Amino acid sequence: MSIPAKNIMMIHGWAANGRVFDPLRESLPENWRIRTPDLPGHGASPDNGAFDITATADALAAEIDDGEPADLLGWSLGGLVALHLAHRHPQKVRKLCLTASFAKFLAAPDYPEGLSNPALGKMITLFRQDYQKYMRQFLELQFLYAKEARPLMHAILPDIVKHGTPAALETALAALSAADARPFLPDIRQPVLLVYGDKDTITPPRMGDYLARQLPDAALHIIPQAAHAPFLSHRAQFSALLHPFFAS
Repeated sequence: MSIPAKNIMMIHGWAANGRVFDPLRESLPENWRIRTPDLPGHGASPDNGAFDITATADALAAEIDDGEPADLLGWSLGGLVALHLAHRHPQKVRKLCLTASFAKFLAAPDYPEGLSNPALGKMITLFRQDYQKYMRQFLELQFLYAKEARPLMHAILPDIVKHGTPAALETALAALSAADARPFLPDIRQPVLLVYGDKDTITPPRMGDYLARQLPDAALHIIPQAAHAPFLSHRAQFSALLHPFFAS
């Protein structure tokens, strides 16, 4: 009996688009059916007005066949969307990999794991001024401790910026800043792989540690010398974690 190809959906983060996963796809089996949709107002996807995480999760769930649950990889904001998708449509999700993501982005008295003074708001002005320049600078920071992988950055940059500045920068940032997935984490029963970089200042590993404590079936891995995009800067190490997790 032939083994069916894996059904994978990769959900990108704020200010990027699905092409950011192109290098990772090359490291995974060719027979895996991988989709990398653009979130609303990012890449080639039209802006629907105010970015709505729940509505986005529902729309992505509608793309998954009820008879073949998908494995989800969510990066940063994409991980938050993946959590909502798994909670609202559990029958459509088999496993989750969350990388550099969070249950809640901003700190609160009962949530010191969040950020008190996030810098992403400042990025909106810069991205509006020159998206290509400042996206390149952002990516350069991700490769700061993996300079040997920088040619990868130059290879993917044109595809990431070709659609221009994402229209949903402000509304998507407002949505992720207001979101709080903590109440439903205990209800997510799917196996979860958590992958973080120890140099990440946007979503520090403590956010992954919180998820590992709250999710019923989760395993946390920290990649040394990786920042906010370990699937790019440390692709081989990331793939070595992801491949067996999704393959089983």
